[in-house]
Amino acid sequence: MVDSGGLWTPPEDELGEALQTAQLLIEEGRADEAGPYQQRVIELARERAGEHPDHYEAKHLMAATQYELAGSLNASGRHEEALAALHEAQLGYTELSDAGVLDATSFLADVRARRAMTQAHRGHGATAVLEMDGAVIAYGQLVSGPDGPKYQPDFARVLAMNALILRRYGDPALAVASADAATQLFLQLADQINDSPQSLSYARYLCSATAVSADVHAAEGRLDLALEADEIGLTTADTLADSESATDLRTLVAALTRKGKHLGIVGRIMDGEACLRTAFDTDAETAARVTEELDRGLPLNLVSALENAEIKLGPFEQYHRLVALSEPAPGMTLATVSGRTDPESAAVRASELAELVGPLLLQDVDAALTLGLESHYLFAISSERESHRMRYETSTYAPTWAKVLLDISAAYHQAGRSEMALDLAGWCAEVATALVPFTDDDTVMKDLAGSCYRHHGDLLAATGDLMASQHAHDAAEQLQLGR
Repeated sequence: MVDSGGLWTPPEDELGEALQTAQLLIEEGRADEAGPYQQRVIELARERAGEHPDHYEAKHLMAATQYELAGSLNASGRHEEALAALHEAQLGYTELSDAGVLDATSFLADVRARRAMTQAHRGHGATAVLEMDGAVIAYGQLVSGPDGPKYQPDFARVLAMNALILRRYGDPALAVASADAATQLFLQLADQINDSPQSLSYARYLCSATAVSADVHAAEGRLDLALEADEIGLTTADTLADSESATDLRTLVAALTRKGKHLGIVGRIMDGEACLRTAFDTDAETAARVTEELDRGLPLNLVSALENAEIKLGPFEQYHRLVALSEPAPGMTLATVSGRTDPESAAVRASELAELVGPLLLQDVDAALTLGLESHYLFAISSERESHRMRYETSTYAPTWAKVLLDISAAYHQAGRSEMALDLAGWCAEVATALVPFTDDDTVMKDLAGSCYRHHGDLLAATGDLMASQHAHDAAEQLQLGR
């Protein structure tokens, strides 16, 4: 992104110079070097806002720079600090929106999208999927509005980010739909984007989208579509590599590796080997990483997991209703989990998925985890959209949600995926809090909520966060004591 069409114009002084330097480094793919300049911009803008409380231009600049700083911190591996910067950006944009001086819809959507990428970097994939879902929906509404064309390039960018996260933590079928939509939109807007100051950034997101498209189409046997995506990605990456950025060079090597592997699959052995040889000669580490990623394959998609469940558990009554989630809900495009169904139905379908998870964990862990995650995503979306079921039938749906979170978090922990386990345990503790009002005269509910708190506490302790772990265990103890 970025923050365009807002309140401020860069001043011609130290603040302006720091801002210009930071933006130049970002455009050159050197975001990790931009942080000190962004910190200085924030300091100077804060001084000006402090002197003049109604200096909304300075407050806007602070929020925008906090957002950009989060990107720089992520590039440096400082993800916790990035989340703190994004929190400040969100507060700043919300203040401007509440003051009536800025329509912050797109800016808050961008904060969600970058927070999603930050959570993904931390391995907190479940939170990442849901944050990005919200960002895509917000941009989808903006491009359908009266100023739609203005938001199209950033809608394509957010779709590309969504595809990256879904490829790793969601349904590959959703990931490729999002990636293909992003690619198509980027190509349609090529002339507009090429004239944009953010043209290099958009080109990098196009490369991300084509990589996901190629991976999923190839895995599903659609090699013609995979090679088409490879060609677009490689051409774009080759142009980007002229920037002499190490990041852009790695993108080119990744594109060469993908194309080489896919050419080999279709029988063009010599062409494929030439691509791979160039990739490994240029950057062997990146080429090896991409090769390993491709060899590892993709997560199960929803339909495959349901098919596996039917084989392992025998026919079940809700099978066809759940398979129907693989088709978009009326008026929706299926590139997000929330596009599967409406918020009211989401809670029901989530419960039906959850019924399968416990028994399936004993026979097919991968399929169980896929169905468990999809159940969690649907519960969370139904809750965030404040469906009638999640608001007024909490005692019916929240226990099922808590139980499936407890089960899949434990399974991820057992599989050695501690970050994902902790992420889900955090959600489990939040749902447990929603159960507390129902625990006074329901020992089963009380035991479930206590188990959620204790599980979260145990995983926090395993990460070394002993203070937070103690708080979680204290909450479980107070619940048992009826306090």
